[in-house]
Amino acid sequence: MSITRRFIYLLSLGLPFLILAAIFNTSFAIFIIYNLICATLLLVDFFISISENELTLVRTGNDNLSIYEKEAICFQIYNKSNYKLYLELKDEVPEYHFQTENKLMKGTISPHEKKVFQYFVIPTKRGAFTFKNLHYKYVGRLKLCMKVYVVKLDREYKVYPNLKNLGKYRLGICNNRMFKQGQRNLRILGKGTAFESLRSYVVGDEYKKINWKATSRENKLIVNQYEPEKNQHVYMFIDTGRPMSYTVRGYRKLDLVVNTALVLSDVVNQNGDKSALLIFNTEVTDMIMPGKGPAHRGKILEALYHIDYSNETSNYDDSFYHYKMKERHRSIIFLFTDFDTIEETENMLKVLPVLSKNNMVVILLIKNESLEDISKSNIAKVEDLFDKGVALELLEDRQKIINLLNRKGILCIECATEKLELNVINKYIQLKNQTYL
Repeated sequence: MSITRRFIYLLSLGLPFLILAAIFNTSFAIFIIYNLICATLLLVDFFISISENELTLVRTGNDNLSIYEKEAICFQIYNKSNYKLYLELKDEVPEYHFQTENKLMKGTISPHEKKVFQYFVIPTKRGAFTFKNLHYKYVGRLKLCMKVYVVKLDREYKVYPNLKNLGKYRLGICNNRMFKQGQRNLRILGKGTAFESLRSYVVGDEYKKINWKATSRENKLIVNQYEPEKNQHVYMFIDTGRPMSYTVRGYRKLDLVVNTALVLSDVVNQNGDKSALLIFNTEVTDMIMPGKGPAHRGKILEALYHIDYSNETSNYDDSFYHYKMKERHRSIIFLFTDFDTIEETENMLKVLPVLSKNNMVVILLIKNESLEDISKSNIAKVEDLFDKGVALELLEDRQKIINLLNRKGILCIECATEKLELNVINKYIQLKNQTYL
């Protein structure tokens, strides 16, 4: 129990008796009696106010949260009493991984009313987190005391990759407004390898597409019309090693990659292809074979929401051979990784033919914006000169890595943080519509 301002004001009315007692050595008994009356009123207020059994508190709302998004944590309160209450509530939030807003919830609730109280959190780490006790208090009927309680409301909230962007990209697919260099439909006739229909020859058509049997029957040139192949296997390889532990604009690289992989998987499935996932570090930690549909999407989401980075150097050999043993179908592979040195790149290149021989491999890197900022900064002192020299050397090595990969026939794309998702989706569309896939 705690006291209210009203009770403090009530006690302060007894100060004149205390002053008179100090000056005239009288009225002290009156002061004592007055304070006893106040204490009695406080106890009466406590006992005549409603008990905790007359309030029902439950956690409500969605327990699936998105990382770096503002999410509501909700409680439903049911006042079973015949009195209007003023409530204050405060939840126990797991430390370190949540930024909170309006954590102290306040409000009134009428008799026999159900009301929702909420506050907001911004998760900064993926995974499962348990929110435990709810602390609450309400003002007594005489408004002299506040009855304080703690109720156990344990609930596990899962922080997933950013789910907010999925709707945006789905809408973009339907409206053809999201993709590279203008409005472009995912279904482009004339490209791809899957036969779609026959049509008359027009100037500019490739001769290799002429259907000679149909031409002889129709007595005019007829060509085959193609569309991109359906049920194409699209893999997302996610490296959770040391390079993914670095931070870009306050976000872990791994978090950016996980969000991108989830969006890409959704786009792939929306386009009729099958998405797949392989997560690796020193060994393969998870592999989900190609599929589509809500159940498959759920598997990928569950695999992605709790993965974390390590400070280990990833083992490309085991990962690539593991894939080769499991998958026989020709696939598009998006490899999300990064490199610190040319030597690391050369080590990967030794085993990369295991993938690139029969598959289309795209390596995705995220720009190191802090190095670029240092390389472009003005020199004000000797330390700045040293820092700028190191940054320029590291950026030069990085460009050598990209050039080395491209010379080996491996697509390597370096993306800015804010363009990672869009660049990956555009590259998927581009590769899907190429005739050699």
